[in-house]
Amino acid sequence: MFNFPVISYTIGLMQSSSIRNELFVVWACFLLLLLGSADTMTAFSFNDSSQQTRSMMNQALHVVYLLFLILYYKGQLRGSFLISLFLLWGLSVVRLGLRGKAYRSTCRSRGLIRENQVVFEYMKYEPLNSAGIQGGTCNAETMEGYIYLVDGKEVKEVQDGEEVIRVAYRVPETVVDVPGTETVGVAGAETETGPVARLRVDAEKTVDIARIWQCKGKLLQCTSSSDQGASRWRDLCLSFALFRILRLRFAADHVGSISFPFQEDKCRDFVVKGLLSDDKDLDRAFRVVEAELGFLFDFFYARYPSIKDTLAPDLIVYAAILATSIFTLFSPDLLKYQPTGVNANIFIHGFNLDLLVTRLVIVWYILLESYQFLSLFIFSDWHKVKMLCRYVRKESWHKALIEIPLKVLCYFTFSKYWKGSIGQYFILDNAHPHPVKSFLSWISLEALDSSLMTKSISLPLEVREAVLRQLKAIEGNITDGRLWLYGKGIVDLDLDRECLLGHTYARYIMTWHIATSICSYGLNLPSKDNGSKEVAELTSEEAAELVKNHALATKLSGYCAYLMAFKPDLVPGSTYTSLSMARGTLHNARKYLAGCKSNEEKYLKLIELGSSGSTDHDVRFLSEGARIAAYLVDSRRIANNKERWRVLATFWANMMLWIGSSDRAEAHATRMATGGEFITLIWALLTHAHVVDKLQEDGGAPGLHMQELPPQTGAQGS
Repeated sequence: MFNFPVISYTIGLMQSSSIRNELFVVWACFLLLLLGSADTMTAFSFNDSSQQTRSMMNQALHVVYLLFLILYYKGQLRGSFLISLFLLWGLSVVRLGLRGKAYRSTCRSRGLIRENQVVFEYMKYEPLNSAGIQGGTCNAETMEGYIYLVDGKEVKEVQDGEEVIRVAYRVPETVVDVPGTETVGVAGAETETGPVARLRVDAEKTVDIARIWQCKGKLLQCTSSSDQGASRWRDLCLSFALFRILRLRFAADHVGSISFPFQEDKCRDFVVKGLLSDDKDLDRAFRVVEAELGFLFDFFYARYPSIKDTLAPDLIVYAAILATSIFTLFSPDLLKYQPTGVNANIFIHGFNLDLLVTRLVIVWYILLESYQFLSLFIFSDWHKVKMLCRYVRKESWHKALIEIPLKVLCYFTFSKYWKGSIGQYFILDNAHPHPVKSFLSWISLEALDSSLMTKSISLPLEVREAVLRQLKAIEGNITDGRLWLYGKGIVDLDLDRECLLGHTYARYIMTWHIATSICSYGLNLPSKDNGSKEVAELTSEEAAELVKNHALATKLSGYCAYLMAFKPDLVPGSTYTSLSMARGTLHNARKYLAGCKSNEEKYLKLIELGSSGSTDHDVRFLSEGARIAAYLVDSRRIANNKERWRVLATFWANMMLWIGSSDRAEAHATRMATGGEFITLIWALLTHAHVVDKLQEDGGAPGLHMQELPPQTGAQGS
């Protein structure tokens, strides 16, 4: 938004000019203040470890440059202007100190080492301190037994020569022996002293998810299913707790995967029976994950406050800056400004243009400062979580005088990290490229291919829910769907041997992407039994279901191909294999389909290739995809288009889950800087279902896990 070299150049022109105008100095100083206010990013790429230092150095240079301007032109400035600018400079120094302190307390290295170790130690013994192990029950809907950490007091001490930092569990009566921690029974509570007594005091400050759900305050009590406010705010705290767990995947000690003992079933129930419990609101799972990834984005890329820090210093500085700026804007010297003899002003039809520019710059500065303070501090998700934790701890806050302002605070949201769209790439549709696109691709050395051959679409709710419904139907037991295809009679041993066995992720995606595109071409052929003639004979409900499943399958197929070709680091397996396979298949398609003038001709030629059983390695993946398509359009295997596209919709919903689990944590964080990807939401959700490793390429866990998407929303798959 603001460029330091450009502003420096502008101020340089002002200094070199023979014209003297004190208003130049005023708005130039405010421009520098604007530049400092607009700097909210601490990093622009995941690996930019030195960006934090450079950002602080830039801020320091702004402050020094501002002081230089004030001192250099102090003889030309009126008293009120000089006082205001010196005050603003002093406040800039104070704010620079506050930012430096925030950097030290919330920097990435500290979060990935110190705080991660606290969470890791807490989660490692969480099963031993939750109700499920102590004779109670775990309920994913009510969060009973889920003591995922939101906030708590960190206690640092040296034990056995090692510095340890722990957060006390909320219910000390149920705490079992943890290495290095002394505990005693409830009967001895009145005589406890030392570390044990402190543990019990600190436990009162611990806020976990179960405590959020058990809070008696009206602000967090869901009195009915229509009470969306309390549910939203509880889910925000849940998102923060999940963010602290997800961050473990980026730590050097736990990078790639995290595994806690005795928690596989509990974590799977948390997602399947908790986040996905309401069939009418399956998208709640993605809303929770979106907020979670928003915290992760702020942690890696933006300047954010810690929930443990007070906002009082920042509030005081903001109030002082606001008061000083407003005083300058409405000061008599500016309201009744008259240029002196040594000052040259620009007048247009008797109107002082310099005065207008100065006022606009000051107003702009006030608005930006206000927006920055409100969005980064007051209405940030971090601040909301902090205030909700205080609300849970303090029963004295459970009254309307406190709850109404908190409702207003939680209602407004200023930023959203995820762009909410997915890329679409269809290899067969690019078999006949436009000459202009081919030239641009050639001259840019293929750097523009992602813009020339893809498009971005808004992700429909139906697509999101289809993936979630599939995850719920299979109860978190994810496979590549091969056994399900056997059970439906869609593929047989011969096809599996030729096209499926030993597949890499990329090859599996590519062959089914080609097959889906071929089937899509065939759907609109009026001359075929499986074409539009059959569609016209369907009832309105059947036609609507067919259209829905067709859109679902083609969108997910196009998205998977897009990931392979342009975001291969997000696909499990070899990045080079994914990229080379996508490019090679495109080259083969352009060569093999060169003579085809329409989609109908492409369909007929490819179905002929698939039906011939050809194993021509020159068009390897086209041939394999065509063979699958020939099986899919065979009426002896799948009776009609309605069933065919239901199968494909189910297959691709399952495929998103299959490729969503990976150890590519850094790749997902890198893509977040440019708006994020849908696959990252799935990856994060699967992490909390304890699917944290790359799935096997031979079908994953054994068993007929894949379930067909039901014809009606909300029905359980069979």
